[in-house]
Amino acid sequence: MEIQLIPLRAAICSERSTTLDVLVRITPPDPQKQIERPLLNLGLVIDRSGSMGGQKIEYARLAASYAVEQLLPTDRVSITIYDDRVETLIPSTLATHKSHLLRQIQTIHPRNSTALHAGWVQGGIQVSQHLKPEHLNRVILLSDGLANVGETNPDVIASDVNRLTKQGVSTSTMGIGDDYNEDLLEAMARSGDGNYYYIQSPEQLPSIFQQELLGLMATVGTNVTLGIEPQGEVEMVEVINQLEVDQNGRFRLPNLIIGNPIDIVVRLKVPAMTQEVDLCYFRFSWNDPEQPQAQKIRVGLRLPVVTAAQLEEFTFNSEVRQQAILMMTARAKKEAVKLVDGGDYDCATQVLQQTKQQLLNNPDLPMSAPEAEAIADLEAQLKQREYSKYRKMSTHQSYSRGGQRSSGHVSLLYGYRKGPVLGNITEDLGVDAIVNSCDRYLSNSGAISSAIHLAAGPELLAECRRLGDCEEGDAKITPGYNLPTPWVIHTVCPPWRGGSHGEEQVLAQCYRRCLELALQHSLRSIAFPAIGTGAMGFPAQLAAAIAFAQTSRFLLRSSAIGTIVFVCFEPEIHRCFQNEFLKISGW
Repeated sequence: MEIQLIPLRAAICSERSTTLDVLVRITPPDPQKQIERPLLNLGLVIDRSGSMGGQKIEYARLAASYAVEQLLPTDRVSITIYDDRVETLIPSTLATHKSHLLRQIQTIHPRNSTALHAGWVQGGIQVSQHLKPEHLNRVILLSDGLANVGETNPDVIASDVNRLTKQGVSTSTMGIGDDYNEDLLEAMARSGDGNYYYIQSPEQLPSIFQQELLGLMATVGTNVTLGIEPQGEVEMVEVINQLEVDQNGRFRLPNLIIGNPIDIVVRLKVPAMTQEVDLCYFRFSWNDPEQPQAQKIRVGLRLPVVTAAQLEEFTFNSEVRQQAILMMTARAKKEAVKLVDGGDYDCATQVLQQTKQQLLNNPDLPMSAPEAEAIADLEAQLKQREYSKYRKMSTHQSYSRGGQRSSGHVSLLYGYRKGPVLGNITEDLGVDAIVNSCDRYLSNSGAISSAIHLAAGPELLAECRRLGDCEEGDAKITPGYNLPTPWVIHTVCPPWRGGSHGEEQVLAQCYRRCLELALQHSLRSIAFPAIGTGAMGFPAQLAAAIAFAQTSRFLLRSSAIGTIVFVCFEPEIHRCFQNEFLKISGW
């Protein structure tokens, strides 16, 4: 595991005290070889109360079916359904006869009230009966309503969840729609060392289940904690993330998942120093499923000491600035929710407006624009008195940014500017780069390429000829010349040959290479055409699925690029991309 300590400034002052923000980035190991994932022991707990009728129950069945289909024969799964009564539809069993499990799932239909706590308890019992420390043991609870039968007190329920967590069974929660208790589901996820999801539309359910399962399958560490030890007269002012503290005074962190770094921003007050010394130690502890004992790492922060005049020559690190602002934004959203709960809508609006302005005052940070747009939507919901939707969206954004994964977008909705656009990619899209789908010679032939070259002028073709050929799946970057966009990234998509020649994998590689080039050139936003859907002959829905799979994975893991726009020239292609966007955003 890699631990990076990134200071706001790479020095401290010898003449005065310094307030120093430190970005602590924890990057789980990315194995060079395929690792054998831990076996899963899942308990799916599904609300089947009357309000789950229609699309909700249909997509819940799809999501549960997806989960079963991903399991290995050596994994375990149980399915508990509840309304005012609790029923174990599938007792914990090995996932060997999937066709039988899938048929059982199709029998789930909505009925009466919501015995949420009792349903969760039964799901926990099913998982606990086959509990093994080396397995990943998790209850996944799906609800669209309030707990109104049996135990309903959020503190009591969260306490029960925490007890089960200490026994080795974690809990993730999924709230669908605008009628469930977000405080309860968030508290259960926090106490349960799991994840909390706000699902605005039932169409999101399968993709959310996919996200949850992929995270479980890539988990390499659980029970992760951080201890902070300032040295000498150095003081820890605060941890800007919204993290819970355990009984030993250590901060609880999310599970370690391959490819998903964890960012924590720690604010230190450093007195004037006469010499370079260790300022603070950071202790990490976690459980590795393949190791019998807890794993531990201790790293220290030491910076050079300079005069006040010299310190001014050290630039502020943009990554640290961005993460600090994003964490403070999450705090502001939580504060605004409390003000709304107290009926002080004007003050809540003022908090949101001030936070939005702070983001807009930092336009060089990639996440400023999408985060400001998210706050603008929260303001609009407050103005329209849509309190339930406002509260759920704001609570989930604050939870996602401040307490859990903090590297990527809290909502894909804003990363994609609320969906694909129908238009011409050569127009002024307000992005740093556009992508050109071209042939291996980087020529100006083809519909997209010819339009881009026409708008850019002859200098672009001359530059492309200088760069030489480009292999399928690879990409190269040039200036935009006369285009309204500063940069053009050229990528080579393979022709569709029926799907048996690895075309899907190469198209996915096109997206990854474009994003890699954008990162290398510190670009904050990028626009893609519907790569492969023209003369290359890719089925539009498949091309859209690949496009969103690759780009959404990037957006959720990184905040280095704030905005990705898809531009579709044909209405039918736009419809396919819009359908895929709805599945992941719920817009």
